[in-house]
Amino acid sequence: MLNRALVAVAITFAAASAHAGDVLLSEEFNDVAALPSGWVQSNLSSPAGSTSWFQGDQTIFGAQSGSPEAYIAANFNNAEPGGTINNWLITPTFSTESGVTISFWAKGANDPGFADHLSFGISNGSGIDPAAFSLVSSFTAQGDWTQYTVNYAAQGAGSVARIGINYTGAADLSNYIGVDTLTVTALPVPEPSTWALMGLGLMGLGVVKRRAGAPR
Repeated sequence: MLNRALVAVAITFAAASAHAGDVLLSEEFNDVAALPSGWVQSNLSSPAGSTSWFQGDQTIFGAQSGSPEAYIAANFNNAEPGGTINNWLITPTFSTESGVTISFWAKGANDPGFADHLSFGISNGSGIDPAAFSLVSSFTAQGDWTQYTVNYAAQGAGSVARIGINYTGAADLSNYIGVDTLTVTALPVPEPSTWALMGLGLMGLGVVKRRAGAPR
């Protein structure tokens, strides 16, 4: 079960001593079978079915970018008929000493009568127990590739985090889902004088969705 918690949103100021855009983690899912060390795939569905995460199937729909099959996918067979899907995709750790922007794309098959659900959360990187991930957002995947983005505030020297993406729902009502182009990029670090202007700062949750048409 994901723990519900607010995520601190980083504030971007014009006066900053570091440049945004340093890439801390990037994955296009060109070869799911050869994901780099640190990625974790954990199918906790009940009862577990015949599939977990697998290479995208271009005959169902094409990737958000790259070759048509270059995305990671899961489907209703993650659980047995009548079961409940609970399939996790967890990233390697990345630094959160400075604030970061987390972004990925998702798409569902969108066939009538079925719906595919994703949640994603953030942990402090200390382990891969799903209970360690604080919920950021839950949503029903759309029929177009849709980008999901959140800014996560700096957590201090030596801090790290992981992202957990959870495919969930009733197997009998689910269909097929894809995830593509996951990136984590550093936000600028304000100068000391800018920190003084921030006062108490801002706590809250910021999630931005942007749609894009699926590849033809």
